Amino acid sequence: MTMTSEAKPSDVDRAQQPALVLLHGFALDSRMWRRQVEAFSAEYRVVTLNLPGFGPQARELGEVDASVGVLRALDVARIDRAHFIANSFGAAVATDFALQHPERVRSLTLSGPLLLGRRTGIEAWARCVALASEGDRATAAEIWLDDPLFEGLRNDEELFEELRQIVLDYGGHHWTGRVSAKWSDPDPVPSLRKLDVPALVISGEMDIPSFMLMAEAYARTLPRARREIVQNAGHLANVERPMQWNALLRDFLRDI
Repeated sequence: MTMTSEAKPSDVDRAQQPALVLLHGFALDSRMWRRQVEAFSAEYRVVTLNLPGFGPQARELGEVDASVGVLRALDVARIDRAHFIANSFGAAVATDFALQHPERVRSLTLSGPLLLGRRTGIEAWARCVALASEGDRATAAEIWLDDPLFEGLRNDEELFEELRQIVLDYGGHHWTGRVSAKWSDPDPVPSLRKLDVPALVISGEMDIPSFMLMAEAYARTLPRARREIVQNAGHLANVERPMQWNALLRDFLRDI
């Protein structure tokens, strides 16, 4: 797991700022948060992580608990508690971490979140697994991007190409089985009711139905959840409509 910390002030001032930890979606990496790093670094200590198996320098790690790496990153950065902002697969990691270490979590912001134990509805998955296992990772990446999950991005050629380059850097290790995720609870819904932290659950209005259902389940179950919808956006609302998405996050954090 790799970590970057972005902030404008001096190191002394930065250590006193509230921390934001940003966790990316599947087949992506920390670069997907560029617009949020730019928007929030003046007020917050912003830390972006590449989760195990993702990013251009990813290694084949076998079964790995991403929460262990997140905890280690917080300790290395000397962050006692942080606001966690996470997309899709990263939201499942953030939730798993919060269930194991609630004392380290100030709040959760889950955008287009994956909920363990629920059907993802990602049509491209089986084909990507087959192609990557045959050694054709590049075609697997293109098939992944052709999934309805990314329909919103395809409406903007520049944005789509930006995300395409990130996905092409993904090594496909989860598709080939060389990296697999280990979770503390494969069905976290019953435990979510006890997770007493402020939560913001965001969806793009054009996200696919399965992910909308997962977001609704989070919003119903987390006891302190706020539900928000970003208009004219799909699964990656923070990339597709950053001004609206950032405004929702900023208001949420200021209320806390």
